[in-house]
Amino acid sequence: MSSTQFNKGPSYGLSAEVRNRLLSKYDPQKEAELRGWIEGLTGLSIGPDFQKGLKDGVILCTLMNKLQPGSVPKINRSMQNWHQLENLSTFIKAMVSYGMNPVDLFEANDLF
Repeated sequence: MSSTQFNKGPSYGLSAEVRNRLLSKYDPQKEAELRGWIEGLTGLSIGPDFQKGLKDGVILCTLMNKLQPGSVPKINRSMQNWHQLENLSTFIKAMVSYGMNPVDLFEANDLF
């Protein structure tokens, strides 16, 4: 994720408060570490914008298949939003099956 992900127009009230809280918790060093781990494991480049590079779910599904082979049987490579959301949902379900607690995971819409 990058700080630009929160630049979707002006925020007011509670939206502004939530946006500012998220920005204050964001750690660029952790992003760099995670980027290196994901790219090293998958052999795929995320690109300069962390959020945009993961948004289509292709890299995340590939990562999941490296961690647990066959856990994501189909990866959509389409640029259509519904295919990207399907990839993200499949990744999240696979992560839960892998043992992750659902409350520790993002929701597919978080990347849109």
